[in-house]
Amino acid sequence: MKYFKENKNYALSGTKKRSYLLLLLIPLISIYCTDKQENLNALYPDTIDGVTSFIFNNHSMEDHFSGNWGPPVIGADKKFSRELKEGEGRLLFNALRSEKYIFNADIHSSGNTLSIGLNGKEYKLTGKNKFFGKEDINKGENKISFKFSPGIKFRNADIFPSRIARIKNFKDLIRDPEILFLPGVIRYYINPFAGEELILNLDLNGNKSASLKIEIFTGGKKHTFSKKAQNLKRFRISLIKGKFQEVRITPSGINTEYLRITESLLVSDKPELNKGNEDIPGSMKGKNLLFVLLDAARNDHMSYNGHVRETTPNIDSFSKGSYIFTNCYSQASFTLASTGTLITGLPPDFHGVISKHYSSLNMKSITLAKLFGIKGYFTGSITGNPNYGKAFNYDIGFTDFIELFEDHPVVDAGEFIGPFKKMIEKTEDNPFFIYLHIREPHDPFIMPPPFLGKFQNKFKENGKKLEKFGKAFGQSYIEEGPETELLKKIYDENLAYGDMIFGKILSILKEKKLFENTLVVFLSDHGEAIGENGNIGHGHVLYQPGIRIPIVMKIPGMMGGQNDKQVITSDLVRTITEMFDLPFPYEKSSSGVNLFRNFPGRRLYARSINVFNYPGYMVQQYPYKLITHFPFSEERTFLFNIENDPGEQNTIKNDPLVKDTLLFYLFNHLRRAEKEKFDILKPSLRKSDIDSLKSLGYL
Repeated sequence: MKYFKENKNYALSGTKKRSYLLLLLIPLISIYCTDKQENLNALYPDTIDGVTSFIFNNHSMEDHFSGNWGPPVIGADKKFSRELKEGEGRLLFNALRSEKYIFNADIHSSGNTLSIGLNGKEYKLTGKNKFFGKEDINKGENKISFKFSPGIKFRNADIFPSRIARIKNFKDLIRDPEILFLPGVIRYYINPFAGEELILNLDLNGNKSASLKIEIFTGGKKHTFSKKAQNLKRFRISLIKGKFQEVRITPSGINTEYLRITESLLVSDKPELNKGNEDIPGSMKGKNLLFVLLDAARNDHMSYNGHVRETTPNIDSFSKGSYIFTNCYSQASFTLASTGTLITGLPPDFHGVISKHYSSLNMKSITLAKLFGIKGYFTGSITGNPNYGKAFNYDIGFTDFIELFEDHPVVDAGEFIGPFKKMIEKTEDNPFFIYLHIREPHDPFIMPPPFLGKFQNKFKENGKKLEKFGKAFGQSYIEEGPETELLKKIYDENLAYGDMIFGKILSILKEKKLFENTLVVFLSDHGEAIGENGNIGHGHVLYQPGIRIPIVMKIPGMMGGQNDKQVITSDLVRTITEMFDLPFPYEKSSSGVNLFRNFPGRRLYARSINVFNYPGYMVQQYPYKLITHFPFSEERTFLFNIENDPGEQNTIKNDPLVKDTLLFYLFNHLRRAEKEKFDILKPSLRKSDIDSLKSLGYL
């Protein structure tokens, strides 16, 4: 979010301070009932008081960094730092007023030279502290700049008014996310759903004369009202329903230097939203569960969705009498992170498996397989993609975990049939949870006839020419034209082959008389761009083709139907745990809710693969969707209205309040991840993993 520019329509100058407020470990979009029948969502407000502590261990303050900063990196000492590369790097902060300031940083220069500047004026930096006079500081935006030779690393940095240094234990307080120094302002950006209001709990240190001035800026208008503290600590603040708004809360009448924010919640007064529908599936206790995943299968290329070619006749037949979720999103645009979410219910930035080079699932993680195993289920998985494999500890909890790529790099969907039959026999009539991760329609294209050539005439047999043509999916960017149309047809042929194997898997269940007693879920892990918005492939693609996925669920004893609500992968995990009566351990960290319960809209997030060591993110509150690629800049941030512009062709330029609100949601999401994610473990990639990853274009 561009906190540093004053927006004269609705914003005041201020400082986005410390990177997080860990008030309650509740996700921004999770919903649950309290004793008072309130639905609670923790928020992490901006505390505007002239104090900024720069956080170096994730991207939650990316909007404070500009210039030639490297990404956060963890060293051998397990401490995070950011490296200044050759050139200039800047740290941005806001001051409430012009006054004396102190800059303090933990800098490791290894003998390299470093000069510091403030707002275009250069100074000498001696030691770790730098004092700036009143005349140096602008009211509003300020820029600290550095010029250096390569190799200088920053572990932390703080900037604050010199008056703060007179407070006892100030060094601890300036890094305490719950502290608001006075004078100060608490700020939110919100588009509330019906019935939502803010609850703010402040430790007023016994100041009974305290009051709050509340200002709400929306639609070019300003709404102002106040609340007296009296003996209250918990303040309820009404919001303007259904409008993007900036909320500023200014405490006054307090005779101490700071106060503590102990709660910051978005509360719904609509408890009925959490009640179940009449058609919620009953207990699946004793039933089987089968996940069948086709890797990189696009939702809009399913023929049951009206695609121009008949790609999925078996899935079409399966969808009749099933629940079809038409508006589903993967929480990552690449397999490695999205499958971690599928087996834990945690967003990628929380389970932490986001890079094949340095992260794998923590061994203490509780997976779906582990939960089913505790209940006495047989748990098995077969995979044709090493990004969902043992190297990343994705086998945690599985009784039997088969990696088909161990013997040869590229796995054909037909290779799943024999191992699946044997796995079913291993269950020995015990209930089971089995997850099949089929590579198709993901390239390379090696499907047998009659699928190769089903929709196009140029390639009728496998070989070097087709292999070379399919390598276009590794290019990242491609112009739409005749070539992309041919790629779409070949992709659809590969999808049709995967669909045929899906039909055979269902036939095995029926032959074994297991189908009627098995909850079957068909889904994908992410989408695939084929020329849309100039993109090809996935991983880096956060446009709709890269993250929209199919989810179709056949539930024993249920008639099925179509559901158009916004759905994410974590919802599937939450739904399964409730239906099978499993104790879900991540209720306060997961983004998921039961698919069959009512909930008011969604705020959605998705993560892309790292490009040049930086990730990208999508954040959405329908109909608005924002894509930003770090390192953060206005030029790398795009806002769309996907209701009016489903192809995401027209970037919205003139609605800063919407953009700031979606970025506020995103940085809230990252601040929570900063505190709640597991310690990451380095993966153990074997030769078979490396060979297969190369064959899939990942290395």
